[in-house]
Amino acid sequence: MAHSTTILNQIASFFSRYDFEKLAHKHHCGQKFRSFNRWSQFLAMTIAQLTSRKSLRDLVGNIQVQKKRMYHQGDNQTGRFDTCR
Repeated sequence: MAHSTTILNQIASFFSRYDFEKLAHKHHCGQKFRSFNRWSQFLAMTIAQLTSRKSLRDLVGNIQVQKKRMYHQGDNQTGRFDTCR
């Protein structure tokens, strides 16, 4: 099976996940995330911007259709409640 790099993976590779998590811990001042982490929310918001999603329901529907690809990006299950936090 051929391996291909997704556009989202290419964009996410510009951001160091270590530096992202370090900044997130420094500036986050709310409740802890349970199953949804900051990186997953960042990827969800990036997808929303790149695909011009108009609503949260539309964004979550789009992400859930691409579960396999999102899993390989390091994304957990995405729901509306977790995404809007």
